Amino acid sequence: MSTPQKTATRWQLALAFLVGLFVVASIASFSIAARRVSPVVDPDYYNHGLNYGAAQAANPGRDWTITPHLEAGALVVAVKDRTGAPVVGGKLLLTAPNLPVLPLAEGDPGLYRAPRPAAAGGQLRGTLSITRGSASASRPVVLID
Repeated sequence: MSTPQKTATRWQLALAFLVGLFVVASIASFSIAARRVSPVVDPDYYNHGLNYGAAQAANPGRDWTITPHLEAGALVVAVKDRTGAPVVGGKLLLTAPNLPVLPLAEGDPGLYRAPRPAAAGGQLRGTLSITRGSASASRPVVLID
């Protein structure tokens, strides 16, 4: 049977261990934070936030719709502006993890095509991004065969 003194010593050791662990974790956290700078500490961070709406208002592509679908082994993407007119002459790219960037060529006005890239599990996840001049738009995409 444990004596009261041994039990008290175990609790003191456990408490000292937890306090020591906290101190070591805090020091490690502070040193990592000092070496890796986040965009949050960017000197112009608040200025970027204040002018975000103005920058978005100046982008005519913010109202474009990007509609992807699969068609006979090809990825087909229709891009239209706010009025429903096709967006002609843009540069459309598909960026997906573990795959090279895939450019899509414009065939019919506002209709961009590329061979469907092979993806693990038959599911393609990525981002479609289109630029035309200073206008740009993007949208995440998940396509399943």
